[in-house]
Amino acid sequence: MFELDQRIAEQLTEVALNSAVQVRCGNSNAFMVTASTIIPLMQMFEMGGVYISANRGAVEIIEAFESIGIDVSKIQFIDLVSSGILGGTDVPYSNIHFVDSPIMLESVLLRTLYILRTTTSERNFVFLDSVNALAIYNEDRILAEYLHTFINTFRQREILSVVLNVPDQTPPLVLSNLDLYCTDLIDRGQVVIH
Repeated sequence: MFELDQRIAEQLTEVALNSAVQVRCGNSNAFMVTASTIIPLMQMFEMGGVYISANRGAVEIIEAFESIGIDVSKIQFIDLVSSGILGGTDVPYSNIHFVDSPIMLESVLLRTLYILRTTTSERNFVFLDSVNALAIYNEDRILAEYLHTFINTFRQREILSVVLNVPDQTPPLVLSNLDLYCTDLIDRGQVVIH
């Protein structure tokens, strides 16, 4: 049985629509933290959203949510991973969009804005999974600047931005800028299993 972290839902009740939430986790608990963040946004707050996937392919993420009984058909996915894989864009889901590379940050932002303009949800979120994955492909200063633009763009539009981050895999400059730009922090750290 999959168990959600209820503390995350409690913290989310305290954030405003124009907030930027940095969600810190470890590799071992990333999916649990992601699900514990996304599910309350969809169910408690009745939000739609855009899930930007720089870490794993969107099909893999959708299948992981479906395996725990969660319908993510109201979420549009932007996949930055699968377009480089042979046959990666031939998928059975109509809610997946592709951007050719994780270095095409401006394209990711423009695609997200387009999707949000065409959505029917009154309240929306943008979930970025994850900063540490983008840090592999992008220079620190450029990524920090992009995150500043990303967060402020959605803040002005009253769209909740949620930025997933594994801190020990994120460059210090990017991490310190996230601390500066984000209005809220959910820290679920690394779970150590003995």
